Amino acid sequence: MSEERPFGLDPGRITDVGRDGKPLPPEVPPPEWLSRRHRLILGLFALGGIVVGALAGATIAAFASGARGWAAVLALMTLAASPLLVLGPVQDWWRHRRKRG
Repeated sequence: MSEERPFGLDPGRITDVGRDGKPLPPEVPPPEWLSRRHRLILGLFALGGIVVGALAGATIAAFASGARGWAAVLALMTLAASPLLVLGPVQDWWRHRRKRG
């Protein structure tokens, strides 16, 4: 006959204990969004947002001050810079695509 145990061990609840008898915190890997790749995506998106936002703000300031010619030039520069917002996600898509292909 086999010996029956009244309960089993839960591996999720087993913790290491230090020399002082206190349980040590479990070693948890950092979340995926903190990886180098995701920080690069977020950084590129933030950089694009800052550039586009600064140009849009300068466009509004120029228009409000009465410099309509400068406002038009800055508005075109804002439109030309707007693809910078997709630079991070496109770069991530390209790396993911290249890895499988």
